[in-house]
Amino acid sequence: MQHPVVRYAVLALGILLCVAVMVPVVPFLASARGVAGPTASDAIHPLQAAIALAVGAAACTAVACAVGRLINAAVGLFVLGCGLAVLAGRCGTIVDAAFDGDRLLPMALETLAWGAAALAMSAAVFRASGPLLDIPARDAKGPFVAEVFNADAFRGALAGLVAVAVAWFFLRTDMKGQAIGTTVVAGALSAIAARRLQPGVQPILLMAAPILALGLAQLFTALTLKAPLDAAVTAGALPGWSRAMPIDVAAGALIGVPVGLGWSKPSPADE
Repeated sequence: MQHPVVRYAVLALGILLCVAVMVPVVPFLASARGVAGPTASDAIHPLQAAIALAVGAAACTAVACAVGRLINAAVGLFVLGCGLAVLAGRCGTIVDAAFDGDRLLPMALETLAWGAAALAMSAAVFRASGPLLDIPARDAKGPFVAEVFNADAFRGALAGLVAVAVAWFFLRTDMKGQAIGTTVVAGALSAIAARRLQPGVQPILLMAAPILALGLAQLFTALTLKAPLDAAVTAGALPGWSRAMPIDVAAGALIGVPVGLGWSKPSPADE
């Protein structure tokens, strides 16, 4: 086992590298108002913004794989989430989206896209790092895809619905800090619930579950809300889950789920 000082050094270095990777992505998200838009679709050049986000996320995933091999996969994904959080903090809020003429449907679809990306990034990190030490692999000689997609994993992923309730209850303003903080709490509580539902499952699918659940909630709002977005924001009529931007949701989940896994890890006395 590594010395704690070494582990903290690896963690700090991983976070710094991910931050260094994501900061240069900010200019690609510049909107027509000259500030970093809250979504890729809000950027002056949406395709370039999407490519920059993909390249940045891929580079952070490589860092996360290295950290995961040295510590564990959950810590690697936490490092990745920290990189995304720095980017999210530099981008706009639902207010910027509303008065830039954005619509809820593209934002919901972008959140769902981040959910798919989070699943791919989680699978890559777990593939490179191996299973968490306190959760044995289902079949050490079996195909990796069976580790990601199985009945128990799908049942555990239902804990992602906790994120919807957390966002509805806590996300009450348009402040960026509250959006990211709430999604971190949502991810952590989802992970704790999943540990109770399916304690013996590698949390590969779980990393994406809160993002996908919030994306589906945002999609529901986009399809049912009749008022224009700017009017809904002004009236305070949006539910909490629609106040968080896609990058906020992705960053919060990838930070919160590993934190929740750590909090709910069985102690030696319980094993």
